[in-house]
Amino acid sequence: MIGWISLIVFVLTIFVGVRKKVNLGILALGVGFVLGFFVYVEGGSMSSLALKGKPITSLFPFNIFWMIVSVSLMLNVGAVNGAFDIVIKKLVNLAGGRRSLIPIYVFLIMMVSCVLGMGTSGVVILLCTVAANIARDQKIDPIFMLLSVLTGTTAAIGSPVAIIGIICNGYAEEFWGQKIAPNFMLPHAVALATCSFIFVYVVFKGWKLERWPKTKAEDIPKLNGKQILSLAGLGAFILLSIVAGFDIGLSAFLVAAVLLLLGCADEKKVIATVPWSSVILISGMSMLIGIVKQAGGMELLTNALKVLMNRFTVKPLYSMIGSLLAMVSSTTGVILPSMVPTIPDIAVSTGVNPFALVTALAFGANSTVTSPISSMGAIALGVMSGNPEWNSSTLFKRQLFWAVLMMCAASLWAAIGVAG
Repeated sequence: MIGWISLIVFVLTIFVGVRKKVNLGILALGVGFVLGFFVYVEGGSMSSLALKGKPITSLFPFNIFWMIVSVSLMLNVGAVNGAFDIVIKKLVNLAGGRRSLIPIYVFLIMMVSCVLGMGTSGVVILLCTVAANIARDQKIDPIFMLLSVLTGTTAAIGSPVAIIGIICNGYAEEFWGQKIAPNFMLPHAVALATCSFIFVYVVFKGWKLERWPKTKAEDIPKLNGKQILSLAGLGAFILLSIVAGFDIGLSAFLVAAVLLLLGCADEKKVIATVPWSSVILISGMSMLIGIVKQAGGMELLTNALKVLMNRFTVKPLYSMIGSLLAMVSSTTGVILPSMVPTIPDIAVSTGVNPFALVTALAFGANSTVTSPISSMGAIALGVMSGNPEWNSSTLFKRQLFWAVLMMCAASLWAAIGVAG
């Protein structure tokens, strides 16, 4: 009985948090403390005076917290001082006035940026702003440009230095004793993102965009010394963490410390732009999920899902579940913590590669970020609505339509094996 109650409490927590617009992580921690009085472990209930709530605090996802904070601090230096903005503008200008290539370049730039770990919310917002400006200046459909950016971000699920990749690696090591990114997840993530972009490009007939005069080089600011140092720091981080294999968090903190000592960015802005709200959300929801799991709720959910799934339906269903949940909740704070624990048993019962299910789930969740009722989609709508030529109501409806369309496309890619 406590297993079903814990699942109901978990769902109600998400519903109330979304409805009241309260950070789900904070709400989850409060709910988890109360729920812990009714969930027993060795020595008593998880919130009992005898155990003083230690079984709950032990569920704090320290490794994920460490990675997100360290990598965000390091990348925020380049975002705050404008280095990423200038590089992006220069790369887009390589299209040489050929408008048909601009969406392709934007997609590739976003995909590479996210694979390198620059897919923080600040960078995505920056790129959405750049894309909106390009759409306005080059007379390209703003939804087309938005989708060019956001389909590129989906590759981040396979990056070992991006937030989602970090989280997926943590779960993969916990359940299967090995990392999922980059070896398995990255090539599949790139393939999934590319399929989605090709679909978007074909629907919008991107090849029919006529050529325009090239932007003058003098109109794009030159990189200053501090911005160049920030880019060099990113290169050093890649060498230390990916090539040499040093701890990602330590490498990021070292680079961030050196860049801040050299005065490459305002320290207060760098710290303030760390996604603290997301960090709290992820930590709180992970702890609540741990309590639900201890209560037997995850086992009950897994058994219920088994009825609907076989080796043919399991991947598209996981993708669709991720997409639907992502429209109203956080991928990193809600979807991955609640759904990944169901995968080990489902994978065994259906005979499907569990890594393919994780990939399908994560990609499905990321494919609907264009939805105007999701945080990133809402921000993108706000950015685009700044142009009086574009009607915000029309943009809202088109974003929602494309979110549903991309959900169906992601489910199709999963069904035909692109996710693994």
